[in-house]
Amino acid sequence: MDFLELEAVTKEFPNPSGPPARVMDRVSFSVREGEFMAVLGPSGCGKSTLLQMAAGLLPPTSGEVRIAGRRIDGPPPEAVYVFQQYTRSLLPWRNVRDNVAFAVEHRIGRRRARDAAETQLGQVGLSGFGDHFPWQLSGGMQQRVAIARALAAEPAMLLMDEPFSAVDALTRLDLQALILDIWTRRRLTVLLVTHDVEEAITLADRIAMLTHRPATLAGMVEVGLPRPRDPITTRELPRFLELRHQLLGQLLHRHAV
Repeated sequence: MDFLELEAVTKEFPNPSGPPARVMDRVSFSVREGEFMAVLGPSGCGKSTLLQMAAGLLPPTSGEVRIAGRRIDGPPPEAVYVFQQYTRSLLPWRNVRDNVAFAVEHRIGRRRARDAAETQLGQVGLSGFGDHFPWQLSGGMQQRVAIARALAAEPAMLLMDEPFSAVDALTRLDLQALILDIWTRRRLTVLLVTHDVEEAITLADRIAMLTHRPATLAGMVEVGLPRPRDPITTRELPRFLELRHQLLGQLLHRHAV
């Protein structure tokens, strides 16, 4: 069953000196319920713009975005957006527990939200850090807080905008393992935008390949790697190396998908 559907989605932005700037041109694909899909494409092709339209944060110029069969015209309650810049998404005046509780306290009250926050902090390996403030944590730990806050809202879908690009390589592997574990346990629907070919292959069931702007859908790649996956050993599999070669070739214009 398709959970997220993009149908002929086009996006243009105003251009004071000429005709509107088209960044996306009639992109269509769907994400199945419980699927982990990644979006890859050249830098500046509009991957984040696509994700913002999927999240209801930007309206398409034409075309339609549907979640659970319903056309969206604003942020849907089923989905939560995980931003690239965790330092901007966390509230510096709130401690870690209250940052996570912020996602649901308006709905269930602050006391219950704080209890729920402790549970989610345990899920991302941050038990005992509830009284810390974001500035007291490493970058990887701050992104774990952002993920815990997203999970506290109990979404059916995570929309992730290059969530690990601002951390070092080892922390990135650690966070990839965390997301794989969360996805395996919860079977959320995930749409991940990334510029990292190896990350896309490690995490995703399928990969949507975009062209240079105005972005179109160049192809859909079935990953076909066995699960459960490990960010280290999965990278040693022949299928992983084959896909890495294929997708890097596509991005570098050496051959098509």
